[in-house]
Amino acid sequence: MQPLLEVNGVVKRFGGLTALDGVSLKMLPGEIWGLIGPNGAGKSTLLNVIAGVFRPDSGSVHFKGQRISGLKPEQICRLGLARTFQICRPFPKMTALENVLVAATFGAHGDRESPMARAEAMLELVGFPVPANTLADSLTAAQLRRLDLARALASRPQLVLLDEAAAGLTPGELADLQQLILKIRNQGVTFLIVEHLMRLIMQLCDKIVVLHYGRKIAEGAPTEIQGNPAVVSAYLGE
Repeated sequence: MQPLLEVNGVVKRFGGLTALDGVSLKMLPGEIWGLIGPNGAGKSTLLNVIAGVFRPDSGSVHFKGQRISGLKPEQICRLGLARTFQICRPFPKMTALENVLVAATFGAHGDRESPMARAEAMLELVGFPVPANTLADSLTAAQLRRLDLARALASRPQLVLLDEAAAGLTPGELADLQQLILKIRNQGVTFLIVEHLMRLIMQLCDKIVVLHYGRKIAEGAPTEIQGNPAVVSAYLGE
């Protein structure tokens, strides 16, 4: 089976700081991967390289067999790769529905569903808890995270990059999020998840990649990662 996403030896520097140092991974369609590491490990930088925000200094990123490193974020989104953000970034003076409608209108088009129907369906799918005509700048942090996920899904992605989607959620909301991600995966969507909440990552992911100072120090199933000496050292010290 051809990988959906291939990251090959990616290096990204900011001045004298090497944020990513030869990172590689290959994801198959339908998988859920976790991307973990201490603060400053390079996790969000890697998502930004994959999504086209940053161009790698060396190495490459391929999506569905096509090289995407060097493409603009909007070009990559139209190919079927969407993301959420660590800090949610809605259009504040637009309603929740209008925010999602933007993505539904912009994203990849492969069916006859109207953008409005798609936007309404995605808000329903994520269990958006307040009226769809609520202005985005009046939403709580938890509501914004659901809006961000609905917006990402509205663009009809095959791969979603989730950046700290569980931050600020209650235990009940976390359980709902886990079931929602599994439900969406069963509809054919692949996930790469950056998350600090280890319980969620260990329960949800098929594979986990661990970054430390920009380098990949481990990759494997949750049970392998949990007992990996290099991972324990990175989190807890020698």
